[in-house]
Amino acid sequence: MDEQDKSKLQSFISDLEGLKSRNPEESKFKDWKEKVEKKLEEVFGKNSEQLGRFKRIKFFDFSSRNRAKEAPLSEDEIKRYVQALDEAKRLLYNFL
Repeated sequence: MDEQDKSKLQSFISDLEGLKSRNPEESKFKDWKEKVEKKLEEVFGKNSEQLGRFKRIKFFDFSSRNRAKEAPLSEDEIKRYVQALDEAKRLLYNFL
């Protein structure tokens, strides 16, 4: 991993705090996640352990909700989402 790749991963890590106040359905979160996956694939490879570990993080599963997708998140759902973001942060730090 070169310095430019490290800098990009650090940028993704910095973006995480701002995502905690966002809904996982928002485009800002989706864009962030797609960019991270693309960068991990570029740096480590499509079938890499690093990319696989990141993709296994359960940021949020709307299919398990008993409410409409548009309904506000419950406190428990927010807590799980923030915990997943924290897990992503730890994982990305480990990749540096």
